[in-house]
Amino acid sequence: MSMALAGIFSALICASLVLSSCGSVQNYLDPAGPAYAGGSVPADRTAPDSIRVVTYNVKFARKVPLAIEELRRAPGISGADIILLQEMDSEGVGAVAESLGLEYLYFPASVHRSNGKDFGNAILSRWPIGEPRKIVLPHASPLSDQRRIAAAATVDAGGLRIRVVSIHTETLWMSSGKRIEQADSMLQVLSREYAHVIVGGDFNTPFRSSIEDLEKVFTRRGFRRASDGADWTAKILPFGLFNVELDHIFTKGFEPVRSGTWKEAEASDHVPLWALVRPGR
Repeated sequence: MSMALAGIFSALICASLVLSSCGSVQNYLDPAGPAYAGGSVPADRTAPDSIRVVTYNVKFARKVPLAIEELRRAPGISGADIILLQEMDSEGVGAVAESLGLEYLYFPASVHRSNGKDFGNAILSRWPIGEPRKIVLPHASPLSDQRRIAAAATVDAGGLRIRVVSIHTETLWMSSGKRIEQADSMLQVLSREYAHVIVGGDFNTPFRSSIEDLEKVFTRRGFRRASDGADWTAKILPFGLFNVELDHIFTKGFEPVRSGTWKEAEASDHVPLWALVRPGR
Protein backbone atom coordinates (compact mmCIF):
# COMPACT_ATOMS: atom_id res chain seq x y z
CA MET A 1 0.00 0.00 0.00
CA SER A 2 1.50 3.35 -1.05
CA MET A 3 2.00 6.22 1.41
CA ALA A 4 -0.68 8.30 -0.31
CA LEU A 5 -3.15 5.42 -0.28
CA ALA A 6 -2.30 4.67 3.34
CA GLY A 7 -3.05 8.28 4.25
CA ILE A 8 -6.43 8.17 2.52
CA PHE A 9 -7.17 4.84 4.19
CA SER A 10 -6.32 6.22 7.64
CA ALA A 11 -8.47 9.30 7.14
CA LEU A 12 -11.46 7.24 6.01
CA ILE A 13 -11.22 4.73 8.82
CA CYS A 14 -10.87 7.45 11.45
CA ALA A 15 -13.92 9.27 10.09
CA SER A 16 -15.86 6.01 10.19
CA LEU A 17 -14.82 5.38 13.80
CA VAL A 18 -15.83 8.87 14.89
CA LEU A 19 -19.29 8.45 13.39
CA SER A 20 -19.82 5.05 15.04
CA SER A 21 -18.41 5.75 18.49
CA CYS A 22 -21.06 7.77 20.26
CA GLY A 23 -22.12 6.92 23.81
CA SER A 24 -20.40 5.53 26.88
CA VAL A 25 -19.09 2.02 27.39
CA GLN A 26 -19.27 -0.45 30.29
CA ASN A 27 -16.04 -2.42 30.65
CA TYR A 28 -15.68 -5.78 32.42
CA LEU A 29 -12.31 -5.27 34.12
CA ASP A 30 -12.54 -8.11 36.65
CA PRO A 31 -10.12 -10.84 35.48
CA ALA A 32 -12.48 -13.44 36.97
CA GLY A 33 -15.37 -12.62 34.70
CA PRO A 34 -18.07 -12.57 33.64
CA ALA A 35 -17.24 -15.96 32.14
CA TYR A 36 -19.36 -18.44 30.19
CA ALA A 37 -18.58 -22.06 29.40
CA GLY A 38 -20.54 -24.96 28.03
CA GLY A 39 -20.72 -27.95 25.78
CA SER A 40 -19.36 -31.40 26.40
CA VAL A 41 -16.96 -33.37 24.23
CA PRO A 42 -15.33 -36.77 24.76
CA ALA A 43 -11.64 -36.90 25.62
CA ASP A 44 -9.46 -38.36 22.87
CA ARG A 45 -6.99 -41.03 23.90
CA THR A 46 -4.29 -40.08 21.40
CA ALA A 47 -2.82 -36.76 20.35
CA PRO A 48 -3.70 -35.63 16.81
CA ASP A 49 -1.25 -35.66 13.90
CA SER A 50 -2.50 -32.24 12.81
CA ILE A 51 -4.80 -29.48 14.07
CA ARG A 52 -7.03 -27.17 12.04
CA VAL A 53 -7.43 -23.75 13.66
CA VAL A 54 -9.91 -21.06 12.56
CA THR A 55 -10.22 -17.46 13.73
CA TYR A 56 -13.26 -15.37 12.80
CA ASN A 57 -14.38 -11.89 13.84
CA VAL A 58 -18.17 -12.13 13.50
CA LYS A 59 -19.05 -8.43 13.48
CA PHE A 60 -21.09 -7.64 16.64
CA ALA A 61 -22.49 -11.22 16.48
CA ARG A 62 -25.10 -9.86 14.08
CA LYS A 63 -25.28 -12.83 11.68
CA VAL A 64 -24.57 -15.83 13.86
CA PRO A 65 -26.78 -18.32 11.92
CA LEU A 66 -24.95 -17.41 8.70
CA ALA A 67 -21.59 -17.65 10.44
CA ILE A 68 -22.54 -21.14 11.66
CA GLU A 69 -23.29 -22.25 8.10
CA GLU A 70 -19.99 -20.81 6.90
CA LEU A 71 -18.06 -22.58 9.66
CA ARG A 72 -19.89 -25.80 8.87
CA ARG A 73 -19.40 -25.92 5.09
CA ALA A 74 -16.61 -23.58 3.92
CA PRO A 75 -13.53 -25.17 2.32
CA GLY A 76 -10.61 -25.18 4.73
CA ILE A 77 -12.94 -24.20 7.60
CA SER A 78 -15.31 -27.14 7.90
CA GLY A 79 -14.38 -29.63 10.61
CA ALA A 80 -12.09 -27.23 12.47
CA ASP A 81 -10.61 -28.57 15.70
CA ILE A 82 -10.26 -25.17 17.39
CA ILE A 83 -12.26 -22.04 16.57
CA LEU A 84 -11.43 -18.58 17.91
CA LEU A 85 -14.19 -15.96 17.73
CA GLN A 86 -14.23 -12.20 18.37
CA GLU A 87 -16.97 -9.57 18.75
CA MET A 88 -19.32 -12.18 20.19
CA ASP A 89 -21.96 -12.35 22.92
CA SER A 90 -22.68 -15.41 25.06
CA GLU A 91 -25.84 -16.39 23.17
CA GLY A 92 -24.03 -16.37 19.85
CA VAL A 93 -21.10 -18.40 21.15
CA GLY A 94 -23.45 -20.96 22.69
CA ALA A 95 -25.35 -21.29 19.42
CA VAL A 96 -22.14 -21.88 17.42
CA ALA A 97 -20.86 -24.45 19.91
CA GLU A 98 -24.15 -26.35 20.03
CA SER A 99 -24.52 -26.40 16.25
CA LEU A 100 -20.98 -27.66 15.67
CA GLY A 101 -20.80 -29.99 18.68
CA LEU A 102 -17.95 -28.16 20.40
CA GLU A 103 -17.01 -27.17 23.93
CA TYR A 104 -16.59 -23.44 24.56
CA LEU A 105 -15.25 -20.69 26.79
CA TYR A 106 -16.34 -17.07 26.42
CA PHE A 107 -15.30 -13.83 28.15
CA PRO A 108 -16.98 -10.51 27.32
CA ALA A 109 -14.70 -7.47 27.39
CA SER A 110 -17.41 -4.83 27.55
CA VAL A 111 -20.94 -3.85 26.68
CA HIS A 112 -20.48 -2.26 23.29
CA ARG A 113 -21.75 1.27 22.88
CA SER A 114 -23.20 0.67 19.41
CA ASN A 115 -25.76 -2.01 20.29
CA GLY A 116 -25.83 -2.49 24.08
CA LYS A 117 -24.70 -6.13 23.77
CA ASP A 118 -21.76 -7.93 25.32
CA PHE A 119 -18.65 -7.81 23.14
CA GLY A 120 -15.88 -10.33 23.65
CA ASN A 121 -13.79 -13.34 22.66
CA ALA A 122 -14.38 -17.08 22.63
CA ILE A 123 -12.51 -20.36 22.30
CA LEU A 124 -14.34 -23.41 20.90
CA SER A 125 -12.78 -26.86 20.74
CA ARG A 126 -13.56 -30.47 19.86
CA TRP A 127 -11.41 -31.39 22.87
CA PRO A 128 -11.99 -30.57 26.56
CA ILE A 129 -11.20 -27.01 27.68
CA GLY A 130 -9.73 -26.11 31.08
CA GLU A 131 -7.66 -23.52 32.96
CA PRO A 132 -9.66 -20.47 31.77
CA ARG A 133 -8.16 -17.01 32.06
CA LYS A 134 -9.23 -13.53 30.98
CA ILE A 135 -6.35 -11.18 30.18
CA VAL A 136 -7.32 -7.50 30.28
CA LEU A 137 -5.18 -5.67 27.73
CA PRO A 138 -3.60 -2.29 28.51
CA HIS A 139 -4.71 1.01 26.98
CA ALA A 140 -8.31 2.14 26.68
CA SER A 141 -9.69 3.40 23.41
CA PRO A 142 -8.96 7.14 23.27
CA LEU A 143 -12.32 7.63 21.61
CA SER A 144 -14.67 5.65 23.84
CA ASP A 145 -12.63 4.33 26.81
CA GLN A 146 -13.47 0.77 25.70
CA ARG A 147 -11.07 -1.97 26.81
CA ARG A 148 -10.04 -5.12 24.97
CA ILE A 149 -9.16 -8.58 26.26
CA ALA A 150 -7.68 -11.94 25.38
CA ALA A 151 -9.44 -15.18 26.34
CA ALA A 152 -7.06 -18.00 27.26
CA ALA A 153 -7.58 -21.67 28.06
CA THR A 154 -5.85 -25.04 27.89
CA VAL A 155 -7.13 -27.59 25.41
CA ASP A 156 -6.40 -31.26 26.18
CA ALA A 157 -5.99 -32.91 22.76
CA GLY A 158 -5.44 -36.55 23.66
CA GLY A 159 -2.86 -35.67 26.29
CA LEU A 160 -1.32 -32.87 24.25
CA ARG A 161 -1.82 -29.75 26.37
CA ILE A 162 -2.28 -26.71 24.15
CA ARG A 163 -2.55 -23.20 25.55
CA VAL A 164 -5.00 -21.39 23.27
CA VAL A 165 -5.69 -17.65 23.13
CA SER A 166 -8.36 -15.64 21.30
CA ILE A 167 -7.36 -11.97 21.18
CA HIS A 168 -8.83 -8.72 19.82
CA THR A 169 -6.69 -5.60 19.95
CA GLU A 170 -7.95 -2.03 19.53
CA THR A 171 -8.93 -0.42 16.23
CA LEU A 172 -6.88 2.09 14.22
CA TRP A 173 -8.06 4.89 16.47
CA MET A 174 -5.27 3.74 18.79
CA SER A 175 -1.66 4.06 17.67
CA SER A 176 0.04 1.04 16.12
CA GLY A 177 2.60 1.05 18.92
CA LYS A 178 -0.04 0.70 21.61
CA ARG A 179 -1.81 -2.08 19.69
CA ILE A 180 1.51 -3.94 19.54
CA GLU A 181 1.88 -3.38 23.30
CA GLN A 182 -1.54 -4.97 23.81
CA ALA A 183 -0.38 -8.11 22.00
CA ASP A 184 2.95 -8.14 23.84
CA SER A 185 1.24 -7.77 27.23
CA MET A 186 -0.76 -10.92 26.48
CA LEU A 187 2.41 -12.82 25.58
CA GLN A 188 4.11 -11.72 28.78
CA VAL A 189 1.54 -13.48 30.96
CA LEU A 190 1.63 -16.76 29.03
CA SER A 191 3.46 -19.24 31.20
CA ARG A 192 6.58 -20.85 29.76
CA GLU A 193 5.30 -24.22 30.98
CA TYR A 194 3.23 -24.50 27.81
CA ALA A 195 5.31 -26.05 25.05
CA HIS A 196 2.42 -25.86 22.58
CA VAL A 197 0.60 -22.54 22.14
CA ILE A 198 -1.90 -21.21 19.59
CA VAL A 199 -2.77 -17.50 19.50
CA GLY A 200 -5.24 -16.13 16.99
CA GLY A 201 -7.59 -13.24 16.47
CA ASP A 202 -8.08 -9.75 15.14
CA PHE A 203 -4.91 -7.68 15.61
CA ASN A 204 -6.04 -4.69 13.53
CA THR A 205 -2.87 -4.54 11.41
CA PRO A 206 -3.86 -2.81 8.14
CA PHE A 207 -0.35 -1.98 6.93
CA ARG A 208 2.64 -4.19 6.10
CA SER A 209 4.73 -2.29 8.67
CA SER A 210 2.28 -3.06 11.48
CA ILE A 211 2.26 -6.76 10.54
CA GLU A 212 6.06 -6.82 10.56
CA ASP A 213 6.15 -5.14 13.98
CA LEU A 214 3.66 -7.69 15.31
CA GLU A 215 5.70 -10.58 13.92
CA LYS A 216 8.82 -9.29 15.68
CA VAL A 217 7.03 -9.38 19.04
CA PHE A 218 5.91 -12.97 18.51
CA THR A 219 9.15 -14.19 16.93
CA ARG A 220 11.30 -13.14 19.87
CA ARG A 221 9.06 -15.26 22.09
CA GLY A 222 9.45 -18.36 19.93
CA PHE A 223 6.30 -18.10 17.78
CA ARG A 224 5.75 -18.45 14.05
CA ARG A 225 2.96 -16.88 12.01
CA ALA A 226 1.15 -20.01 10.88
CA SER A 227 -1.21 -17.95 8.69
CA ASP A 228 1.60 -16.24 6.76
CA GLY A 229 0.62 -15.96 3.09
CA ALA A 230 -3.11 -16.43 3.65
CA ASP A 231 -3.89 -13.00 2.08
CA TRP A 232 -6.42 -10.38 3.22
CA THR A 233 -8.90 -11.11 5.98
CA ALA A 234 -11.18 -8.05 6.20
CA LYS A 235 -13.16 -5.70 3.99
CA ILE A 236 -12.86 -2.20 5.38
CA LEU A 237 -15.44 0.54 4.93
CA PRO A 238 -16.49 2.48 3.03
CA PHE A 239 -18.06 -0.11 0.77
CA GLY A 240 -15.25 -2.62 1.16
CA LEU A 241 -12.88 -0.29 -0.68
CA PHE A 242 -9.83 -1.68 1.11
CA ASN A 243 -9.03 -5.37 1.67
CA VAL A 244 -6.57 -5.70 4.53
CA GLU A 245 -4.83 -8.37 6.61
CA LEU A 246 -6.10 -7.76 10.15
CA ASP A 247 -6.36 -11.33 11.47
CA HIS A 248 -3.51 -13.73 12.21
CA ILE A 249 -2.72 -17.12 13.75
CA PHE A 250 0.58 -17.59 15.60
CA THR A 251 1.85 -20.87 17.03
CA LYS A 252 4.65 -22.16 19.22
CA GLY A 253 5.62 -25.84 19.27
CA PHE A 254 3.88 -26.49 15.94
CA GLU A 255 4.95 -26.75 12.32
CA PRO A 256 2.73 -24.75 9.93
CA VAL A 257 1.42 -26.86 7.04
CA ARG A 258 -0.81 -24.48 5.09
CA SER A 259 -3.31 -21.69 5.63
CA GLY A 260 -5.96 -19.68 3.83
CA THR A 261 -9.18 -17.70 4.01
CA TRP A 262 -12.69 -18.18 2.70
CA LYS A 263 -13.36 -14.94 0.86
CA GLU A 264 -16.98 -15.77 0.01
CA ALA A 265 -17.97 -15.30 3.66
CA GLU A 266 -20.82 -12.84 4.25
CA ALA A 267 -21.51 -13.02 7.99
CA SER A 268 -19.06 -10.22 8.78
CA ASP A 269 -16.75 -7.56 7.39
CA HIS A 270 -13.99 -10.09 8.19
CA VAL A 271 -13.58 -13.49 6.56
CA PRO A 272 -12.64 -16.69 8.43
CA LEU A 273 -8.91 -17.40 8.50
CA TRP A 274 -7.62 -20.94 8.95
CA ALA A 275 -4.30 -22.69 9.49
CA LEU A 276 -3.38 -26.36 9.53
CA VAL A 277 -0.50 -27.13 11.90
CA ARG A 278 1.36 -30.19 13.16
CA PRO A 279 2.66 -30.63 16.70
CA GLY A 280 6.45 -30.42 16.82
CA ARG A 281 8.28 -33.58 17.70
